[in-house]
Amino acid sequence: MDKKIIFAGGGTAGHVEPALAVANWLRSKRPNWNLVFVGTKSGLENQLVPKEGFEVLHIPKVLMPRQITPAILLWPFKILFASWKAIKICKGADLVIGFGGYACPPIYLAAAVLRKPIFIHEANAVPGWANRLGAPFAEQIFIAFNRATNKFGRWRDAKLTGMPIRTEIISSGEKSNEEKAKDRNRQIEKWDLSLDKPTVLVFGGSQGSRHINEAILQSLSVFTEKGVQVVHSVGKNNPLPTSTKNYLPLSYIDDMATAYQASDLIIARSGALTCAELAAVGKFAILIPLPIGNGEQAANALDLQAAGAAEVIEDSKFNADWLISNWDEIWRKAKGFKPSIKQEFSASEAIGKSILLKLEN
Repeated sequence: MDKKIIFAGGGTAGHVEPALAVANWLRSKRPNWNLVFVGTKSGLENQLVPKEGFEVLHIPKVLMPRQITPAILLWPFKILFASWKAIKICKGADLVIGFGGYACPPIYLAAAVLRKPIFIHEANAVPGWANRLGAPFAEQIFIAFNRATNKFGRWRDAKLTGMPIRTEIISSGEKSNEEKAKDRNRQIEKWDLSLDKPTVLVFGGSQGSRHINEAILQSLSVFTEKGVQVVHSVGKNNPLPTSTKNYLPLSYIDDMATAYQASDLIIARSGALTCAELAAVGKFAILIPLPIGNGEQAANALDLQAAGAAEVIEDSKFNADWLISNWDEIWRKAKGFKPSIKQEFSASEAIGKSILLKLEN
């Protein structure tokens, strides 16, 4: 019998990409199943999900108040309205799986009211509030970082699977050195950059980072002096700077697998998805944790830092002066880096098999 599964999660690539990885695995095994995504009208899921051939349904975006303001009085009514919308979506579902983000709280509440089975995947080392809300109702919780189990209640029983990431990212990390070199050269030529210069890839997450963008732009003259070229994903909502012979600004990079292989050093935020992808492709990085939420990005970077795979710098200390003054030492580390992190990259399969076990037995 065909099944219907609701995938909840959105806002950023860090929530959407893991959901897509699991959905694609399930579709390859059960092509007749109805796999439906739920997000908000403003999230990145509206670009990423349709590209993969899945339907996206919308519910209202409800922000969790982080300060005591008059707006907090409206929050219960907003979450109830969004949950009422979610109930309509979840009525015919056989299972709901959430990956965090704005769409998850109403979906978890709706599924709980309807007594639908709930699975949760937590991408960060420190669980976010949406998944913490859903945890008491969940039959099974999957985590990407072992330290996320250092919690009470349902989190103690969570299953460590790692992060579901795209198959092309995994495949790129498993290629031979010769294949990686060919991929690198093809992409460098596609970018119209020099094959003889080291390449730095910069991105601040799917939304970009103005703070990182400013530091890079202010450092460009030094990079040029040192013979380094920069590929810079500035974010779709940020203005696109002028390109030069050694600097290629882009609004967004769709093919991250090849972009990683074409790069000699990464400068990025330490979102859970980024950290998992860096481990998969074996690239050295400068990581600047985003100083919001529960400190999850700082926690995400710990494994890479401990393995010598990353230089971690606080957001408040990262600027052009820091980057220029520390560049020679960081570049020395990047050139001498040998990937040593051993990680199980079958998260999509592990979660997918748990779903099959639940719905077919």
